[in-house]
Amino acid sequence: MSNIKKNTSSTVSPSSLNTPKNDSYPLRIAFLGGSKAGKSSVVSKLSLSYFRETHYPTQRTNPTLFTYNPLSRLPRTILDERGLPEALDEITRPNSIALSPSIYQVYSKPPNKSLSKVISQGHRNINVYKSNSYYWSYNYEEELDPSEYTPPRISPVLVELIDTPSYNPDLVVPFLEASLNRELGPEYLRNLANEPRRPVSTNPLLVASGASELNGCIDGYCLVYSAVPSFEPPSYEEVSAAKQSDTEISSRNSFDMLSTIKASLDEAWMEYRTYKNKWEKGKESDIFSFKLALKNAWKATPTSDVLANQANADKLGAISSLSDPANPGAAPPIWILCTNSKSQLASPKLISDGLKLAKLWKCGFVATDCASDNVDEVLAFMVTEIVQRQKMQSSFKNRR
Repeated sequence: MSNIKKNTSSTVSPSSLNTPKNDSYPLRIAFLGGSKAGKSSVVSKLSLSYFRETHYPTQRTNPTLFTYNPLSRLPRTILDERGLPEALDEITRPNSIALSPSIYQVYSKPPNKSLSKVISQGHRNINVYKSNSYYWSYNYEEELDPSEYTPPRISPVLVELIDTPSYNPDLVVPFLEASLNRELGPEYLRNLANEPRRPVSTNPLLVASGASELNGCIDGYCLVYSAVPSFEPPSYEEVSAAKQSDTEISSRNSFDMLSTIKASLDEAWMEYRTYKNKWEKGKESDIFSFKLALKNAWKATPTSDVLANQANADKLGAISSLSDPANPGAAPPIWILCTNSKSQLASPKLISDGLKLAKLWKCGFVATDCASDNVDEVLAFMVTEIVQRQKMQSSFKNRR
């Protein structure tokens, strides 16, 4: 998650309920997937409420900043933080949804029905519930019914959706310390600025510094695949190799890409955390370099075995911290998104395989269809995941 200071002020007025609480730090969510997975359709449906059925391959990373207004019942229920059992029943009613452990733990605790405060708007009273850094949840008193569950209204949320080209493992580098954006100035490119500007074919998943949308401020990832079985056409290299060796041409569908993308993301964030830790240690060593030099001058040089053991221990610690959602150093959350789930050509097995993969990775899963469904729940789940992780990490810091 980004290190931008969040607005945790509890000051609320009727006018603030109609504006994004996170107007200075939008939630940044990246969509990754193979060819014809439906990433652009989901982004378009969420931000513009429509999508193009004709397939146009995305050629470059496209960010879309918009204000998300959860108006329908299911997204409002998902974003309800009170942990009411009635809300859990509604969320888990569709068989096409699997909650992540971070969200499910909200409902494993006693529900929190207490109000944060009551404010007035003319002759109407507004019950405002306990808020988070990104949105307010509230209800008008006259719309509450003691005999049934009423999902809260949700204030607008500023969101940036990042659509990416289809994932090609042959052209993807998991992590780069500096961006290769060819539009950077000579102060960044150095001598490379004197050469003709050539297009960069390498696509990094994570960049530590420079002009890149996929940087360390990403709050969450949606790994997208299609429920309709389809295969990428073979590349020219595969065709020529097949002619020479008469071997079978390999093909990959969008679901098979998920494991490769997940492995690359894990590697990217491990490298990024290692880079950041070394950067912080480097700043400290600059301050105390003379003192450390004197202190270490009389120490024996550690052997290669000691250094190797230390490196292995650091790697295991990094892997453990990245997979623990309560650890502030954890990688951003992942949700698996299955598109075209209601198509006549959809494969029930592919949907079932996605659910199994989500349980294996301990992440969330949702199957949707842009043609017939309101895909708002996709974004609602991710926002809830980010909010709950932020709370878990705050508790982790307080315990230390």
